[in-house]
Amino acid sequence: MNKTPTLIAAALLAVTAGAAVAQTAGTTGASPPRKALDANNDGVVDRAEAAAHPRLAGKFDSLDANKDGKLDRGEMPRKHGRGGRDGHPFADLDTDGDGRISKAEAAAKPEFAGRFAELDANSDGFVDKADRELASRQRRDQWFQQADSNKDGSLSKAEYDAAHARRGAEGRRHGGGGRGQAPDAARK
Repeated sequence: MNKTPTLIAAALLAVTAGAAVAQTAGTTGASPPRKALDANNDGVVDRAEAAAHPRLAGKFDSLDANKDGKLDRGEMPRKHGRGGRDGHPFADLDTDGDGRISKAEAAAKPEFAGRFAELDANSDGFVDKADRELASRQRRDQWFQQADSNKDGSLSKAEYDAAHARRGAEGRRHGGGGRGQAPDAARK
C-alpha cells in the first residue's frame, strides 16, 4: 500500500491548520480599527462625522476655513512625523498659511518668540522648512567634526563607536535615556 498520498494530505492539513491558528492569534491582541473620518465616503467630513471624533469635533469650526459646514481635504489637519501641522511643532502659528512663521506671528507664543533668532537659522526673518533643514545639517556636521578625532574627514568604526558612546552617556546624564543616535548621514 502506498502511504505517500496520506502523508502529503497530513502535511497539508498541518500547514493549513497552523496558518489558521497563527492568523487567529495575530488578530486577538490587535487594537480595534480606527473609524474612518469620512464615514459616507463623499470626500468631505461634515459635523455629524466629526462628532464621532471628539478632538476633531472640538476644532471643527476653526478648521472649517470656508465656513461651509464641511471639512474638505485642504481644511483637514495633517500630521507629518512629530510636531504639528506640516511637520513642525509651531506650525499653528502660521496664521497667514504661507508655510513660514514671521516674527510677528511668533509673538503669539512667548517660548517661540524668545527663540526666534536661534530658530531662524538662515536669518531671513522667517522660520520655515529651510531653517529646519539648515539646523539639522549644522547639527550633523557638528557631530561629525566632534566624532572625527583624527580630523581625516572620515569616521573609522572606533571613532563612530566612541562618539556614539559619548552621546549615549550625555543623554543618560541629561535624562534623555541614552538614545544617543548618530545622524544617519554620518554613519559609514
